[in-house]
Amino acid sequence: MARRIGLAGLSFTDHMAVSAVPEGMRLAEEHGVRFFPGVELSTIREGAEYHLLLYGFRHDEATLQDFLSHYCDAIWGRLGRAIAIFSRMGFTLGEEDIRDWGRSVPTGVTLLDALLVRNRGDARLRDYVCGSKASSPYLSFYQDYALGDIGDAVREVLPGLTETLALFRGLGVTVLAHPGGVSEGFLAELRAQGLDGIEAYSTHHDEGTSKRLARAARELGLLVSAGSDFHGERIKPGIRLGDCPGAPDDALIAALGERCPY
Repeated sequence: MARRIGLAGLSFTDHMAVSAVPEGMRLAEEHGVRFFPGVELSTIREGAEYHLLLYGFRHDEATLQDFLSHYCDAIWGRLGRAIAIFSRMGFTLGEEDIRDWGRSVPTGVTLLDALLVRNRGDARLRDYVCGSKASSPYLSFYQDYALGDIGDAVREVLPGLTETLALFRGLGVTVLAHPGGVSEGFLAELRAQGLDGIEAYSTHHDEGTSKRLARAARELGLLVSAGSDFHGERIKPGIRLGDCPGAPDDALIAALGERCPY
């Protein structure tokens, strides 16, 4: 797909998982597209969730593998609380309905597919199957359900943003994903704690936000990245691969090139 639309390179930033990196490296060589290892890490700071992108690492690096294993286990350990919340809502849901859906952490895909196993006729799910939300069922379900009590149960076990920056300093290039309306002061603080860059260009941002973040990055000496947040047609049908309002800066590509010569 990347070759067909003329992308020079790309990165898979799967959420809390790097299992696709070896295949990406193989396919990139086969199709003549540069590939950079990437992963999106869920972190927490003062009760708010932040996503941290890590690029240019060795996918078999022990620190990263241990981190992912520990926190994915911790998140799955909150599965019982999620089931209890859905049960209080009147849904029929068991752990056996969820375990087979997904390999890293539970998502909107995980939970909606699990609920449909025994609740397909429930009127509350009808919109996601054949109604107004059926064009993007998983994202809609995530926004409707996973950002509330269920999300709170997971966020309690997420690693701290500051601690995660410290852990991966020197092991890859750290970029704050789709930071939206964060202040320049907050970015300056993270820069002092080891943050390398920000995803100024994202389909999460409008034009004004992208320009503000790119300007802040230049003033703070942070790298600028760009990401479409493409999830495929089943998850985000309105987002196309490579569909973002800007491009990463040359300094970021150079930094990744030093770490990833392939």
